[in-house]
Amino acid sequence: MNTYQFRFNNNNKTAAILFWFFSTLLTITLTTTMLVVPVEAYFPNWLLLFTFPLMLLSIYKLYKVASRRQSIEIITLNKEGFTSSCFGSVLFSDITSIKIPAREISLLGGVNYDYYKRTEADIPHLVTSITANDGKTFCWMLSEWSGLYNAKEDFSVFFDFLTALTDQMYQLYHDKEPVSSYLKILDENGSWEKS
Repeated sequence: MNTYQFRFNNNNKTAAILFWFFSTLLTITLTTTMLVVPVEAYFPNWLLLFTFPLMLLSIYKLYKVASRRQSIEIITLNKEGFTSSCFGSVLFSDITSIKIPAREISLLGGVNYDYYKRTEADIPHLVTSITANDGKTFCWMLSEWSGLYNAKEDFSVFFDFLTALTDQMYQLYHDKEPVSSYLKILDENGSWEKS
């Protein structure tokens, strides 16, 4: 039984983040305008007593909501399946599809980190999903070279989990053949569908 622990972006609270982001922009703009530009004709000075605390509150709420997008995942892998602390349990025989952005992972021949440092291209956020028979979807979003929600080591642990998972799946569906390379069960696009 192997255990993998990593942090990832759970992609929750998007509407709340957008609300507090635009609230923060609005309150910063309003407060700065009242401090810098003489606006006594438009706004009374006492209005600053409301906008400044509102600005601080919106910054704090934005920070709190954004930090809730990070989840800590603990996955326990055994011979029959795996258990996720965030999503529950699934048996290998119940998995119907796996989608991994293989073309974007440098460990699988994708673009290296040096390319992103030299250009202004955005570093991709890799979304990996596993779908079970009952329609349950396990979805993890990570950045390969660390980001706001995970470190490089977290991606390394996650990649080890993917390797072990796909090796188990390969042994389940191709039991007469030896496993020769990691992630062999996936096609060139990083997908696998149960036939």
